[in-house]
Amino acid sequence: MTWSPDFIGIGAEKSATTWAWTILNQHPEIGMSQPKELNYFNDNFEKGIDWYRSFFKYDPGTQKCGEISPLYMDNALVAQRIAALCPDAKIVVMLRNPFDRAVSHLFHDAQKLTGKVAEATVATFRSFIASDEKYLRRSLYGRQLKPFYEHLNPANIGIFFFEDVRHNSQALAESLYKFVNVDAQFEPDKLDEKVNPSTDFRFVGLTRLIIATSKLAKAFPPTRGMMHWIYRNTSLREKAMTALSVDRGRPDISFSDVFSEADIDLVYSDLQLLDQLIPDGCPEFWAADSPEAPRGVKSTSGGHPDDCPVKMGSIQRSLDSDANQRAA
Repeated sequence: MTWSPDFIGIGAEKSATTWAWTILNQHPEIGMSQPKELNYFNDNFEKGIDWYRSFFKYDPGTQKCGEISPLYMDNALVAQRIAALCPDAKIVVMLRNPFDRAVSHLFHDAQKLTGKVAEATVATFRSFIASDEKYLRRSLYGRQLKPFYEHLNPANIGIFFFEDVRHNSQALAESLYKFVNVDAQFEPDKLDEKVNPSTDFRFVGLTRLIIATSKLAKAFPPTRGMMHWIYRNTSLREKAMTALSVDRGRPDISFSDVFSEADIDLVYSDLQLLDQLIPDGCPEFWAADSPEAPRGVKSTSGGHPDDCPVKMGSIQRSLDSDANQRAA
């Protein structure tokens, strides 16, 4: 029988996938891939299953194994490839308010590209958006998840939410453990620790040099194993990044400040599809932090009328209003 991981995390980017990896990696009944993001089913598929298998060090008799590559959701071929090679694997999906996710992605890239998140402006972010559609595209969860629901068993797809990391991290960890079929009573450390925050670099040039050296060491076979051991068994990387970073705050910039009304409308339309795909629909707590839709939004506080398929309270949008807008 062909080997396959027991579970695969597919995204979404900037939605607490590193937190999920950390929590899963702590469980004694789980062996996570080293490193976290293998990107096998999107960027490295031609390297073959033996290449993929080599990154998993675990005891098949006592442990489940898994990996998380947040960009899997952003590739239309991944669902078919997983279905062909790992049809029974559980699929772990971390989602975040799509408007917040896009803004967080911009903050992250401001850190990566300039080293100074606090100084980023509306013009900075609009230039990012103009140069790459990924910021909007990766927040369109409905169209990204649709192939996974079409090619895989929907019962094997677990939907979890970034917002629960802040508000109910213990219950979220238990849900993750239960979903991948390990002891859900295990209590991990660092449940409330923020990972991958977008902060400013104290010394931009030095930090970039250190990051580049680290990437080179991970790519070079003689030092790759040592780097993986450091990442798995120590907090040296986190301590180094903390020392090299300083939180000078983030600019008060929202989705509607940098994206267009058409972009807002597109996200709401995609939420209709997502609402139909996932078992419990879109969470109502997304409503509070979402921008007002440009037109045609119905505000309800009770049930969910037939023409308002997106169950998000004050940001429910009707299919009829969308059709009217296209006709106008």
